[in-house]
Amino acid sequence: MIFRFLGAQWLAIAYIGLASFGLSILVARTLGPDLFGVYAVALSLGALVAILIDGGFSKLLQREGARGSAALVQVRAALPALAYGHAMIAIFALSVLAVVLFPRNKMTSLITVWCFGAAVLNQYGLAILRGDGRLVRDASWQIGNRTLSAVCMAAAVLFLGASLPWHVLMAQFVGTAAFGLFVTLFLRVRPRFVVPSTVYRAVLPLVWLDLASAVYFRSDMVLLKLLHAPNIEVGRYGVAYRLVEALILLASPIGLILFRHFRQGSEMPVRMVKQMLLPPMAYATLVGSALALLMWFCSDTIVSLAYGQSYQGTGTLLAILGCSLIFILPNGILNQAALALGLERWFAVSATITALTNVVGNLLFIPVYGAMASAWMTVLTEGVLGFCVALGVGLHCWRAVNTKGDR
Repeated sequence: MIFRFLGAQWLAIAYIGLASFGLSILVARTLGPDLFGVYAVALSLGALVAILIDGGFSKLLQREGARGSAALVQVRAALPALAYGHAMIAIFALSVLAVVLFPRNKMTSLITVWCFGAAVLNQYGLAILRGDGRLVRDASWQIGNRTLSAVCMAAAVLFLGASLPWHVLMAQFVGTAAFGLFVTLFLRVRPRFVVPSTVYRAVLPLVWLDLASAVYFRSDMVLLKLLHAPNIEVGRYGVAYRLVEALILLASPIGLILFRHFRQGSEMPVRMVKQMLLPPMAYATLVGSALALLMWFCSDTIVSLAYGQSYQGTGTLLAILGCSLIFILPNGILNQAALALGLERWFAVSATITALTNVVGNLLFIPVYGAMASAWMTVLTEGVLGFCVALGVGLHCWRAVNTKGDR
């Protein structure tokens, strides 16, 4: 069963990764380094917007579906409706703020909100399937969603003459929203707009975690722009980062599948760590090290083949960012274990420390070293995150040994 799930998820993720990678090449070549830098910044800000719209409900839906919490037993059946209601209110509020706060770029900012809002509504449907263990259907929905949005984006660029970042984002929104309508009808979810305080207390640490994670994972693009790095340098960093993200995307199904097993084995944390967590983390570290070596020695060739000669000079950034995979791949598994063990507060604090490290380091070194500083800070912050989360899991196991005798 695990191999069937893993095969379906890898098929979906490989398809999505290749489609996203191809689209990024198409968009990068069409917009050019300057405008692609603007597009990359919009995507980074959109990731923060998506967290506010999501409100932590995706993780909550998946967690409660895998193994319910006693505190939410009375509202568990209503969680999907409450999630949709929260998201719709957030999309409306953020749309108004986008127009008011960014009048000169209102089209880009407004459509960014819509695009990522539609993606969040789709993510709720996937979280429900994952919590129930229906990972094959989840994979098919991922493929359908990516196909529809990719067709819309490619058509906009190739046939409709899309030449600005907001044109591409609008095409992505159309495809994502169309598939989201199908998901909503299939799940028969009717939004409920009054969310009980018990639910918001449950999602608060999850929102905090998502925000802190997004800050350390996405702030480099925004800070490069705010600190007046040249647009061409921001664009080069953006395409290097997209290559690394493609590899992370390919690795993500492993953590997704393991989460359900971690959650079901969380009553015996020491046994879970020894038997379920440590072996896949060791393999992930080896794979991350091999990929880092490949990028270190072949980065110029990879960038040239993927994006063309106009992005010459990106290879050095890719070589440095590749080193972060040594930490990112095992961290992806470790983070799922922390969430399964109910350590979301510790995880959120760890992500906050990591975010502060990243932001302070970027503020200090970007003015001197530019995008190179952001690349090295990504490597450092992933190492800090892994250490902090591992410490939390270790302390949780130590307490379990002393209170439950779990060995």
